[in-house]
Amino acid sequence: MTHPPINSSREAADNTAAEGRPLDVIYAELDVRRVLALQLGTTTRSTLDEAASSLRGKIIAFADEVFAAEAGMTSTDRGFKLEVTHLVDNQPLPDALSHEVYAHIRAQARVLRKLIAMKQQPKESPARSTAARPPLPVRPRPTSTTGFAERTGTYVVPSGLASPIPEGNGR
Repeated sequence: MTHPPINSSREAADNTAAEGRPLDVIYAELDVRRVLALQLGTTTRSTLDEAASSLRGKIIAFADEVFAAEAGMTSTDRGFKLEVTHLVDNQPLPDALSHEVYAHIRAQARVLRKLIAMKQQPKESPARSTAARPPLPVRPRPTSTTGFAERTGTYVVPSGLASPIPEGNGR
């Protein structure tokens, strides 16, 4: 099996920058991939510490941009903002074990990946976002299974759903 040659991060960024994506997003995605590719048993502590501080700076920059407008935030966005704040404020201590730092940088990488996705999605007003979705179908739920079975002439299973096979086929 032959694999294509792997570009350096600079070449990969130049290749994808031609597609119209901002360089800060490209470099952040490359950092996320690099960090998620690290393995605990083969990575030095200094590499883990360096990755933690690098990702922290990028998370702060992206979070400031993504969460700039507090008025349009949903409750999900507010919860994610609290998660980001907690992750940024609670860095591992210098005497923390390597696996704790490793778990922390993986969490940072996942948060940064989500911030990148939030930055790239188009901004839309809340009124437009709900109007674009079709309404969910509403089906009445029977309150009494015996009354429902008598009205429709079908067998009702204990879950409250009607049987797909009608009883009166004359088999």
